[in-house]
Amino acid sequence: MEDSLKRPLGHTQVRAWLGNVLKSRRISGSYLFVGSAGIGKRALAVEFAAALRCATPQNHWACGRCNECARVAHGVHPNVRRYAKPEDSRDLPVELVRTICDDASLSRLEPGYRVAIIDDADRFNESSANAFLKTLEEPPAQYVFILLAANSAQLLPTILSRCQMVRFSPLSAADLARAVSGFEDLPARPEDRDLLLRVAQGSAGRVAEMLTLNVPALAENFSSGLAADPFRAAEQLVAALSKDLPAELGTEGLRERLRNVMAVLSAHLRDRLMAALSLQGVAPLARGQDREARSADALVTALNQLETLRERIDANANVKLACDLLALRYPV
Repeated sequence: MEDSLKRPLGHTQVRAWLGNVLKSRRISGSYLFVGSAGIGKRALAVEFAAALRCATPQNHWACGRCNECARVAHGVHPNVRRYAKPEDSRDLPVELVRTICDDASLSRLEPGYRVAIIDDADRFNESSANAFLKTLEEPPAQYVFILLAANSAQLLPTILSRCQMVRFSPLSAADLARAVSGFEDLPARPEDRDLLLRVAQGSAGRVAEMLTLNVPALAENFSSGLAADPFRAAEQLVAALSKDLPAELGTEGLRERLRNVMAVLSAHLRDRLMAALSLQGVAPLARGQDREARSADALVTALNQLETLRERIDANANVKLACDLLALRYPV
C-alpha cells in the first residue's frame, strides 16, 4: 500500500521537535502551529495526528500505510476532525466553536487519541474565543487540539497563552522549488519562474495563487499603463483582480490577490533601487537593470509608501481606493 499522507517538504526543526514529543509520549492538550499560509502547516498537522493514531509507527512517526493513517489522510477518521471558518465569514463564528466543543465532549468512537485540527485560529473573535476557552483549558483525556494560524499578530492572547506554540519558517529556496516542480502553468522563462519563487516568501500555496491569476503579467500591465493614465490603470487592475473571484472569498480574497501583485511590484522597485545605487553583484529579484533614472531617495520613499499601503490593506482598506493610491504613488 502506498503512503497515504501528503508529507510536506522542509520544516526539519519542527519535525524534530514533534518527533521528540511523539517519542516521549508527553502529548499536550493543545498546539498552535504558526506560519505563512501555504507552507505545509496543515499537512504536518494531519501527519502528526496520524502519528498519534498509527498502528505501525516508524521511528515514532506515522507509517502512512495502515488503515488508521489512511483514514486520517482522507479525512474520514471519526477520531480526527478538521474545522475551518466558513468561506463567507471573516471570523470563526461562535456557532462553529460550540460545535467543536460539543464534538470534543462526546464519547470516543474508537480507543486512542482524538484530534481536532482547527484552521484560521487567528480568526477567533471575542465571543468565539470565550466559548472555546474552557474546553481549550481542560480538554478531555487523550484529546489534542492543533490550531493553525498564519498571522501571529492577530492571535488573541487568551488563545495564545493556552497553547504550545510551534513556529513554521518559510520553505528554503530548494524545498520551494521541489514543492512547485509539478505545478502546471509554471512560466517557461527562468527569470519569470525565479520571480514567482522569490516573492512567494517560501510558500508553495502562494505560488499556486499567483499562477492562477498570472500575477507577474498583472503587475507588468499595471506599471506600464501608469504613465498614460494612472486612474485607468487602477481601474483595470481592480477589474483583473475581481475576474473569476469565487463569491465566497469576498473582499478578503480580493485583498489577497492585491497583496500578491504588490509583492511583485515591490520586487521591481527593489531592483530599481539597486540600479540607482549602482550596486554590483546583487542578485535581481525581478529583472536586470543597468541604471535607474529616479534617485535612490525617491525609490526608498516609494518602497516605504508601498509597505504603508500594504498595512492599510491588512487593516481592511477599500481595495479600489488602495489601487488608486498605488497608481498615484508607484514611480514610473
